[in-house]
Amino acid sequence: MYEIEYYSKHLLDEAILRKVSDLHFLPEEDHYVITYRFNGYMEPWRKLPLKMAERLISHFKYRSGMDIGERRKPQSASMLYKEHSSLSYSLRLSTLPSRNKESLAIRILPNYTSQSFHSLALLQNQAKSLEKLLLLTHGLCLVSGPTGSGKTTTLYAIVENIIEKGGKTVITIEDPVERYINKSIQVEVNLKTGITFDYALKATLRHDPDVILIGEIRDEKTARLAIRAALTGHLVLATVHANDCYSALMRMRDLGISQFDLNQCCRYVLSQRIVTTKCPYCIGRCLPTCARERAMSRAAVFEILEGDRLKMSLMSDFRSEEASLIYPIRKAWALGYLNDKEVMRLVTNTF
Repeated sequence: MYEIEYYSKHLLDEAILRKVSDLHFLPEEDHYVITYRFNGYMEPWRKLPLKMAERLISHFKYRSGMDIGERRKPQSASMLYKEHSSLSYSLRLSTLPSRNKESLAIRILPNYTSQSFHSLALLQNQAKSLEKLLLLTHGLCLVSGPTGSGKTTTLYAIVENIIEKGGKTVITIEDPVERYINKSIQVEVNLKTGITFDYALKATLRHDPDVILIGEIRDEKTARLAIRAALTGHLVLATVHANDCYSALMRMRDLGISQFDLNQCCRYVLSQRIVTTKCPYCIGRCLPTCARERAMSRAAVFEILEGDRLKMSLMSDFRSEEASLIYPIRKAWALGYLNDKEVMRLVTNTF
């Protein structure tokens, strides 16, 4: 095995062992710094000589199908990686030019687990609310939240639970495909070949799907096609970039969707945040060894709009505190799941 190939494998294996979610290659004047994200925090890891880091970045670009000769434009791709224990991981890679050098970010997503709602949600009553989604046969379900809040993980959990029940054709449209899902058709957006979100969605509607997952509703065309699919008997799951459920509905209105159409097809709106749970052993932030060994050090809290609350939000500017994120955050703190510092972080960044 070549030196650079061996080192790239060693680097990924060690990152997986440390339960790292992201790797970053940051260029400095005469070297590169590798940092990683663990439990939402960035930590410095190691330094690499300039030439070796550039060879390593080129190797990752080649493995993921990027253009290794292009260093002036941003690129993104995904690849499958199998570690020594034969467990598979999806890697989402992104390059960005920085002065005369190139930076690389790698997101590491495990392929081997389908998460149950009870392992995903911090509060079990919210897990039960999410399970109702599996009973839907048609309509629109929107998942909102800032970048890194776990929207894709939630969508994948919904889709995998639907597949597990059986009897339905699932098609996903993503940019890029973040994680491979068995027994589904996954379409990757590719602007070079003209496969945009709206083009792929239009083709998907002719492919007899029961469930359609849209990575992100970005424009008016995609929004209109998503509504059309939901109104014609398909279950459409999609993400939108919005801070809360109410803002997600307003975002759809901004994209030209009428209140009447939303009222007819929208079944669920979720907004979520990832929280770091309070450790029963450590005071303050856990040591890395403790945080990695704990069964659940991070989980999601949700704002859920469904049924009458959703209809009231669609018909007026009604916003209930009980349906907002402040309620589950306050409840999690009262039950001892969150410490004061984590609550302050959530409140500061959410409201």
